[in-house]
Amino acid sequence: MRALIWTGVFCVLATGCSLTTAAGLDQCETSADCDSDQVCTQGVCLPLPLGCGTLYGSTDPGAIQMGALVPLHTSTDADASVDQSDEQALNAALLALDEVNQRGIGGKQIALHFCDTSNDAERTRKQAEWLVGDKKVTAVLTAGSSQTLEAAKVTVPRGVLTLSYSASSPELTSLPDTNGGTTGLVWRTSPSDAIQGSVIADLLKDTTRFGTLSRVGILYVDDPYGQGLYNIISERLNTGSNRIANRGFFYSRHGDVKEALAQLNMYDPDVTVLMAFADDATPILVNAAGLENLKRANGHKWFFSDSVKDAAVLANPDSAREAQGFYGTAPAQGTGQAFNTFSSRFSDKYKKNPGEYAYTSNAYDALYLMALSASYSQGTANSVTGVKMAEGLTKVSSGTSGTNTQLTNSNFTYLSAELAAGRSVNVDGASGALDFDATGEAPAPVELWQVQDTNFAYVSTLNPPPN
Repeated sequence: MRALIWTGVFCVLATGCSLTTAAGLDQCETSADCDSDQVCTQGVCLPLPLGCGTLYGSTDPGAIQMGALVPLHTSTDADASVDQSDEQALNAALLALDEVNQRGIGGKQIALHFCDTSNDAERTRKQAEWLVGDKKVTAVLTAGSSQTLEAAKVTVPRGVLTLSYSASSPELTSLPDTNGGTTGLVWRTSPSDAIQGSVIADLLKDTTRFGTLSRVGILYVDDPYGQGLYNIISERLNTGSNRIANRGFFYSRHGDVKEALAQLNMYDPDVTVLMAFADDATPILVNAAGLENLKRANGHKWFFSDSVKDAAVLANPDSAREAQGFYGTAPAQGTGQAFNTFSSRFSDKYKKNPGEYAYTSNAYDALYLMALSASYSQGTANSVTGVKMAEGLTKVSSGTSGTNTQLTNSNFTYLSAELAAGRSVNVDGASGALDFDATGEAPAPVELWQVQDTNFAYVSTLNPPPN
């Protein structure tokens, strides 16, 4: 370490060192002057942002620098549990990273700087500032609507590409993210909840599947994800033919769910749509079993959104018992060779079925798209920048060929070369066709699943309904 330890001796101004009254702090010019668990901030070595410090992929200083902001833990509490869905989504992204680095991008590999956001918006913002300002990343992989929106406050003004595998809030569609340019800097491989919400509402109106409903309760987490999905479902239930009375009830993430459940119980719904992450969904189901109008035994039914599709919910015998036989939705997995290759390799490496978790295929595709867009940027501009990467993403669904190329490990070199030459391609990923529109979104079908024992069993794939 080249840091100068401040000993209280006055620096001569001509030497260029800055004065400080904080004894024992190391001075620095860059983070290379500090220990590995420190970062140079305003000339002083300070600890890394909480949750950061893990590097995946290449350690070469000349590697393409990228970042990942993933809620590996459910909260910032010291005893917080691991979020199993995001853990497996991260594993999917790391599988793609390994496959990309085996082949390289114009002779370079990717260095992926990982930060665990622990579902905290303020921590996410600080981590994003470190990734952008200190690690000089060109792109950031993100998870979740709230954290993606928070990260975008940092990345967009700095011209850094943000690509989320699970941010589904409709707010992202109209996010001002061009930063004065012509191409948006915030993209996602997950479909907007404008699609999922419409599918859920239409399913509830389908009397052949769910019977005639008189009241629908909607219990949702009070954040951009829950708010957006609630508004879409409620609006669609209130319009068109076969309208169904409905009412929303919200709760704070990691908060006390009993008050919201008490209000829901008084409403006495036939079915409750639940938008909750696993660590909240489990106590919601357990506590609901003790309320007269929400008991499974008394005829109450649940319908689950994508966030409930987490093995942790079924690992608890009490919540699993209450969820038995009920349906839910999530972004559909792909059906082509890209998904088959991903699923087989994921299962071999991690000994888990990726279909048991939401967004694994979306995360896999997201990392591959970051690599392909880096190929475009490097090939057309001789450097990798977030702005050029975003431009490159407009090229993956605009090729003239009528045949889509499967985004598999063996096809990466071909796709990378095409984009590096500035040519457009059409790509089908593990999550399906990556037909991005001008807002950086790829509409996708929705999977209907059902809780069967300790599994989320596939039922059918549903296409997005007309607006």
